[in-house]
Amino acid sequence: MTRSKKDRLREAKAHLARARDQWDRAAVDSWSPEEPAECVTKCFYSYENALVAAATALGVAWTKKHYEKAALAKSLFKENKLKTDVSDLLVRLNELRKDVSYGDPGEELSEVDLEDLVSELESFLNEVGELVAAVEEE
Repeated sequence: MTRSKKDRLREAKAHLARARDQWDRAAVDSWSPEEPAECVTKCFYSYENALVAAATALGVAWTKKHYEKAALAKSLFKENKLKTDVSDLLVRLNELRKDVSYGDPGEELSEVDLEDLVSELESFLNEVGELVAAVEEE
């Protein structure tokens, strides 16, 4: 059974709202005193929720598996549905998130520029917001 456009858009907006909330909390974690593990984890989930919002608005199926979301991001970029390819970033952030979860954040986490990460995420959220709005206007 195919969901209506109205239902898809309602779900997409909910995912985008969740992504924006996660971004907001990640931004706080990027400020002094920085919380790199929290910031990276929240950014990762925010990127995923934004990607799911885009896919849902477009009527594209998605799964909860992180590596499949990276493939979805690559696909939406190649199809010119998204202007920004976040596939490699999703893989990288997922690895950092897992390192943190398993108590082994490592040197890579300290090399992340949190302010840049949060800023780039904000741009991606705006891009997805524009995509959802464009689908709504169709």
